[in-house]
Amino acid sequence: MRSYLFFLTLMINSFYAEAQTPADRPKLVVGIVVDQMRYDYLYRYWDKYSSGGFKRMINEGYNCRNTHYPYAFTETGPGHATIYTGTTPSVHGIVSNAWFDKRQDRVVYCAEDKTVTAVGAASHDGLLMSPRNMMVTTLGDEMKLATNHRSKVIGVAIKDRSSIFPAGYFSNGSYWMDSKTGNFVTSTFYTKTLPTWVQQFNERKLTQEYVKKPWTTLLPIEQYTESDGDDSPYEGKYSHEQKPVFPHTAQELRNLPYSPWGNAYTLDMAKAALLNEQLGKDQFTDLLAVSFSSPDYVGHLFGTSSIEAEDIYLRLDLELANFLNFLDEQVGRGEYLVFLSADHGAPYNLNYMTDRRYQKAVAMGPPIQDSLNRHLASIFGVQRLVPVYTDQELFFDEELILKKKLKKPEVERATVEFLVMRPEISCAYVPLNADVSTCNGFRRDLMLNNYFAKRSGDIMFSLEPGFLNADYPKGVTHGVAYEYDTHVPLLFYGWKIQPGSSNEPVFVNDIAPTVADWLSINAPNGASGKPVSAIKVKN
Repeated sequence: MRSYLFFLTLMINSFYAEAQTPADRPKLVVGIVVDQMRYDYLYRYWDKYSSGGFKRMINEGYNCRNTHYPYAFTETGPGHATIYTGTTPSVHGIVSNAWFDKRQDRVVYCAEDKTVTAVGAASHDGLLMSPRNMMVTTLGDEMKLATNHRSKVIGVAIKDRSSIFPAGYFSNGSYWMDSKTGNFVTSTFYTKTLPTWVQQFNERKLTQEYVKKPWTTLLPIEQYTESDGDDSPYEGKYSHEQKPVFPHTAQELRNLPYSPWGNAYTLDMAKAALLNEQLGKDQFTDLLAVSFSSPDYVGHLFGTSSIEAEDIYLRLDLELANFLNFLDEQVGRGEYLVFLSADHGAPYNLNYMTDRRYQKAVAMGPPIQDSLNRHLASIFGVQRLVPVYTDQELFFDEELILKKKLKKPEVERATVEFLVMRPEISCAYVPLNADVSTCNGFRRDLMLNNYFAKRSGDIMFSLEPGFLNADYPKGVTHGVAYEYDTHVPLLFYGWKIQPGSSNEPVFVNDIAPTVADWLSINAPNGASGKPVSAIKVKN
């Protein structure tokens, strides 16, 4: 009996010790965000992709085919913040790329911080940035907290907001491109001087080579059958060009992001960061957050049906293949985890759709605001009750309403009744007065997930499908809560990810909790998403 009890105790202790052993973790997590990548781009250009980029990630990784943004206003700042915080704008506070601040009576840029100065730039103009407007921690922040700050976190992108929000508060370095010099810069929120390796990278003056490099199609142009023809009437063009036709030359630094060389330059910087910061080289998992901004610039200028858009994805596929091979060499195949998603999608050009017998769809802010104010004045006898319009939000003049002794619910109701009669508006939502709202449960929830009291409007409204919040006769814009803007790719690859796919609903705010679960750390402190249980990892 004593021998039996001894061995039973030994077995229990052995099992307990094994259960308490820290889980194996990847050496490096690489987060890739492709700005303005629609989900269908994965398959629209499938036959032309190489075997080593998107196809490698899909065939050897896990594809969440039904991934959406769960809020109303799909833009770059909110998208990047949502991916890495695991929550919606209603919690992380980045409600749009810019919002109207009632207390300051001005529009505030999402990443602006006037308490810092620029580092590595000749001028501070437009470069005073930090994550301070984001109200919660990120995946990288939690990785650093879990390891007593021994994990390293680096963010790289052409756009400042695409580097700052992913890397978070405790970033070892967030770097973005100075549009005046082409250098990668940062701010005093992170450091007083650029690291030596960043200075050396900038001294290479790679942008001077890229702006001179002609942009020709990767394949013979007649093979771009998934796109509209070259010199399409729906395309914009570089200011120095006569027509929007290949070959293009950036010629000026300001055009670099509007070309595939913006992606190449971003990847140059990402590789330099990995090598010089020694990411993935010790027992503490590091995070490299990389955002490819150029697809968004190209989409805005040339449109989603352009040959330029198709070509930039074919080239990005090759860049991705090159990057995965680089990770294999520097970190080790199976030792790193990659996730790839997008901050939003994009529709087709308005005129492109109209010429194919779809309704003319445009919603212009000033005309809506002006006609609304005239309507309200006819009812209440007060001018300019709505002094501010931002995208799909309206702000009342609260002091004027009080001064004129108006009943705000009556003003709200009159506003909503006016808005929903317009052909471009599907419904209106009053966050603090649900009785007046006309949005159904699904639309209401999307808006509620975008509502942050200190930064959002008094009334939010949803456009009808196909309508935009600005007139884009050339190219496209985005920012609404429909399939073409909310449905984005989500791929997990590497480490112990078992190949597979699913069309089960997944939300973008599930990404950070999923990775945190695999790392056995806390999810970001405001996380509302949940781990994606369909993805299996090898024991």
